[in-house]
Amino acid sequence: MANKQDEIRPDRNAEDNTDRNANSSRSEGRNFEIHVKGQLNSQWSDWLEGLEVKLLDDGEMILFGPIVDQAALMGVLNKLNRLNLTLLSFSEVNKPNRQ
Repeated sequence: MANKQDEIRPDRNAEDNTDRNANSSRSEGRNFEIHVKGQLNSQWSDWLEGLEVKLLDDGEMILFGPIVDQAALMGVLNKLNRLNLTLLSFSEVNKPNRQ
């Protein structure tokens, strides 16, 4: 019986390693663009999970960058809410918007 378990374990470990490698490539996160009414300067970037801050002329701003998972996204949105900033939109984007 022990030999059969030993035979099974390497397969499971190989699958686990494949899953870990796939998850580590996802750990960088997907890029999001968050459009907000109100402005903060770039010093807030670290507090907002390292998102890039782009100020717009109309008193709005766009936050852009990778967010690792849904919990981190909710954390950023909650921080914006606590700062009494109005969320206008957010969306997942494939690549940086360099305007």
